[in-house]
Amino acid sequence: MRLILSLFIASTLALRAAEPAPLPIPPELPVADLFGLSAISQMQFSPGGRYLAALQPWERRMNLIVVDLQTMKKTQITSMKENDVSGYFWAGENRIFFFMDEDGKEQVRLHSVDADGRNLSSPGEARSSQTAGKRGGELRGLSPVGRIQGDNDHYVMQARANKPSRPDIYHYNLHTGRSRLHALNPGNFSSWIVDRAGVARFGIEFELGVTTLHYRDNAKAEWEKLATFQDGEPYWTPLVFDGDNQTLFIASNFGRKTTAVYRYDTKNRRVGELVHGDDTYDVGAAGGIIFNEALNRVIGLTYDADYPRTVWIDKSFAEIQRGLDAVFPDTLVSIARAAGDNSKLLIRSFSDRNLGSYYILDQKRQALEKLADLKPNLVPAQLAAMHPIKYVARDGLVIHGYLTLPVGRAAKNLPLVVHPHGGPFGPRDIWGFNPEVQFYANRGFAVLQMNFRGSGGYGDFFERAGYKKWGLEMQDDLTDGVKWAVAQGIADPKRIVISGASYGGFATMAGLVYTPELYCAGINYVGVTDINMLIDSPNLGMTDARNGEWWRRTRIGDPFKDKERIKATSPVNFADRVRVPLLMAYGENDPRVEIAHGSNLVRALKSAGRVEGRDFWFITEKHEGHGFRKEEKRIAFYTQVDDFLKKYVGVGGRNADVSVGPVEVLQQPAKSN
Repeated sequence: MRLILSLFIASTLALRAAEPAPLPIPPELPVADLFGLSAISQMQFSPGGRYLAALQPWERRMNLIVVDLQTMKKTQITSMKENDVSGYFWAGENRIFFFMDEDGKEQVRLHSVDADGRNLSSPGEARSSQTAGKRGGELRGLSPVGRIQGDNDHYVMQARANKPSRPDIYHYNLHTGRSRLHALNPGNFSSWIVDRAGVARFGIEFELGVTTLHYRDNAKAEWEKLATFQDGEPYWTPLVFDGDNQTLFIASNFGRKTTAVYRYDTKNRRVGELVHGDDTYDVGAAGGIIFNEALNRVIGLTYDADYPRTVWIDKSFAEIQRGLDAVFPDTLVSIARAAGDNSKLLIRSFSDRNLGSYYILDQKRQALEKLADLKPNLVPAQLAAMHPIKYVARDGLVIHGYLTLPVGRAAKNLPLVVHPHGGPFGPRDIWGFNPEVQFYANRGFAVLQMNFRGSGGYGDFFERAGYKKWGLEMQDDLTDGVKWAVAQGIADPKRIVISGASYGGFATMAGLVYTPELYCAGINYVGVTDINMLIDSPNLGMTDARNGEWWRRTRIGDPFKDKERIKATSPVNFADRVRVPLLMAYGENDPRVEIAHGSNLVRALKSAGRVEGRDFWFITEKHEGHGFRKEEKRIAFYTQVDDFLKKYVGVGGRNADVSVGPVEVLQQPAKSN
């Protein structure tokens, strides 16, 4: 697995990675190369730095491996053949937790194992040594919260022993599998923030649109109410504690449109200095805060702007970043992990055309060692670049997104795939390698991804602009994006396809029934077709049924008050308007978008005189859920998509003498008819 480059790096790390000369026209890439499993993923050092773990394919499933960096012995920890190991994390220097889901049901089970593959157990079936009012009680919903600094024997977990939706905090013994109650939920805390010593210090209560922050100074102190925010009001929320266990990093949108990261002094109950903010993009995802164990402090943060961005607070890491940027001028570089005393850093280089490569930077030897490429069969020069763009919707709202242009073709009169993201509230499209986008571009399509109103990452006001706007202004944003691309001369108005998954599947169907003149074909992947059915789904809400119902009715619609709007914006009711070829795919185990969304639409299409196998195609998979996760099912699906597009859109002509230079993307209001 290890390839040592034998390079000694000066202070500028002046290495230049060779890359193949760009091809004027790339070959048609195999579907399996784009949608098959990565050669390796999710590399992580153990806390002390002795081990390096990762996920790697075995029998067409991602399995856990561990490499002992002292002996360079590689051990395959798991041997799963039915489902992938979807993720993992180090609980201590010699203990790993990993996650698995069964056939897309999203009933994720937590397992733990030693670094040498021994002592496999399922903490999700753990019992507590002390619960509220009884001993030896069964715990439900055991899930990880965080490590305890300097303690390799315990891990902080949350679990439910009494109330079904209000977890308590436990310290889980990694050796015995027993859990000791640390903090009993005093009321309606739905989530917690623990400090670096494993002490629960913040409780976050959410009840029907009202968020209340509770705080205590230590494990023996009484809880006090710090702040209450009504839904839609400016707010702040705790993220992580710094190493002193007094300074808290928070995200806040007080006095601004987007969230920014600030320091908060818990001793004086006072918001401190701004760490970083962006006037266009939200900053402050908890997972974006970078804490360094050796330095015992927060050293930086990451967030998604037009491109992924890293802001270093620590000057030494900022200097390392500058050196790495010089080493890899054609990719972005992230310092993914640090080992133990910071003597070794795990580096990942990546781009929109390259899923990436892993390296170890040995700071003592000043050596850079390449570990692995994630997609070694793909040549970045044959893949397409994503260009950040923006346009103005018909009501003046600025819509950001990405335009990917096929390599070797002039940016004029191209077939276009409109590719709305799922969610819709919270997620957004980001810059980076996307196999689906690269697949479409490799087949000759331009690809337009737009972060329509309701998308996350652009401020609370922007997300709220999409509430109850399914099939309305949210869909107008897509329509205006199509008209923008046509107005620029980029898109051929006769060859525009709309393709999306989940909410993107809803947007696909909405596009075909509300603006059928725009599209020549549609691909609906696990998409919503009936809003009323979605609102009634118990799996869309939070753990608490009342809050889940409130969330759905606030953001999507009330089945009684909004009955007429919901009916008018549910594509299943207008199947007779579908004029163009349509490919649909659903998983039978999908807990989010029930397969009935697809089967009901099939019945409606047949009632409208459409013929399956001629006018539309309906794919179902028995052992899949919200998206096809098994490698062979995913490859089979996109192979069918490939055949569908070639047959009904007719993309294929390759003008070998045409090359694309830098593309200037102009901003102008979308033209409307």
